[in-house]
Amino acid sequence: MARSTYDRNYGGRTYRRRRKRRSWWFEILAAVFAAILLLCAYAGIINPSSFFPAPFLTLAYVPMLFLLIALLVIAMLCRRWTAVLTLVVAFVFTLPIFRFYVPLNSPENAPPMPADTTLQFKVMTYNVLSFNRDDPMVGDSPSATMKLILDNNPDVVLLQEGIPSGLTWEDVPTIKPYINEVNARYPYCYFGVEGLSIMSKIPFTASSIGEPRHMRSVLGFNRNQTSYLARAYDLKMPSGKQLRLLDFRLQSYHLSFGKNPSVRISPDVKPAPLERMRRSFNLRNEDAMTLRRAIDASPDNLIVCGDMNDVPSSHVYRVIRGDDLHDAWVEVGNGYAHTFNSHHLSYRIDHILYRGAITAVAAQRPKGGDSDHYPLMVTFDIDVDKQAEKNDE
Repeated sequence: MARSTYDRNYGGRTYRRRRKRRSWWFEILAAVFAAILLLCAYAGIINPSSFFPAPFLTLAYVPMLFLLIALLVIAMLCRRWTAVLTLVVAFVFTLPIFRFYVPLNSPENAPPMPADTTLQFKVMTYNVLSFNRDDPMVGDSPSATMKLILDNNPDVVLLQEGIPSGLTWEDVPTIKPYINEVNARYPYCYFGVEGLSIMSKIPFTASSIGEPRHMRSVLGFNRNQTSYLARAYDLKMPSGKQLRLLDFRLQSYHLSFGKNPSVRISPDVKPAPLERMRRSFNLRNEDAMTLRRAIDASPDNLIVCGDMNDVPSSHVYRVIRGDDLHDAWVEVGNGYAHTFNSHHLSYRIDHILYRGAITAVAAQRPKGGDSDHYPLMVTFDIDVDKQAEKNDE
């Protein structure tokens, strides 16, 4: 296409200048980025078994969001207003997903904290990495993970990768300096299969709703499959109210596959990292449906806590949350709170969901400890009668 020309007259002389043809490459780039962001934001709607790239796209949402913001700044500085409009529209359409990652709740708008402390119930979920029991770098140094728990003083701590069944606090060298304080503060404990454990100030009855699968792992481990673990704890609160806690851990990504000397690798199955992740996505999706059935069979007053190993916009998260559970961090948390802190990945993969006649009034993500996870902690108002009256209104 020839460039257009125009004439200008200077001092009686006529000059012919060429008008520069407008380049649209920046606008095209912005449109491509906007489309990818939308795809990443809503890829969790797609079942991974139907379209295997979907969970990878979901994980890419946060990086793509940062890239889009950077591109938006450049577009504004260059005054490429068509590109600016395209990027802003894409961001607006992904706001519902953005809120799952970065809720902006102010303390002024949070539900009031009950004045009666007996109606306050603080729950923590924490993947504690076995309190670094076998970590030679930690040895028998006092556990920073246990200290973090004691400093925050929740009423109940639901542990993943805690103390395996058959062991006690005395079997964990890093906990020995805290044994007396732990026993005094949390007299009710349960050490479940593969480290699914609980520390509680309130008595409970435990029931298993998920055990390891006794089969060869398709990931290549020479051990029983333990992708899905879940356990229910029924508490009778001091006020006499009944409340069920459901603790779970789903299949991990196995990014450290083969690096742990306690895990033997099958000589005939050594999948590459992306293949391990793909298989983990499929296993986690199947386990999410199993966990969802357990949620459906649980009482109305329910708190679901655990290491989901997936992000808030994922298909797994959508299946588990369903239409009846509330995300406590989304409702009363503030900001981008990642709970995984290893492999240069900063995602919130630990979650506290709830339903029934209880209300989340505060949420925290304490930092510290020796684990590759940070804990998530939520304070609930458990005045069931008051909330029931509100629902009736």
